[in-house]
Amino acid sequence: MPASAAPACGLTLVAWRMADLTSPELWWRYIGLGGNLVPDALADYLAGTARWPAVEHNVLAQVLNERLWDLGCPTLVPYRPPKSRMHGTRRAPG
Repeated sequence: MPASAAPACGLTLVAWRMADLTSPELWWRYIGLGGNLVPDALADYLAGTARWPAVEHNVLAQVLNERLWDLGCPTLVPYRPPKSRMHGTRRAPG
């Protein structure tokens, strides 16, 4: 797991409760937006026993925020800055 991985924040959990989605419903929406982790990984993340990379968290954040928008609520889940793969590299002179 990359160093930028972290457990789910409290706002993610609050948004999940407000979204009124079961774990399977949430997972299907997450997969539908390009998420790559299995249902058990989602359950572990939401239970606070797993850490996810920023990119996977951001897919889940998008799912939850979209559901909140559908319910007339504002964005709640913060996005995490992904760790750049380009860090430390230099562009060749053009």
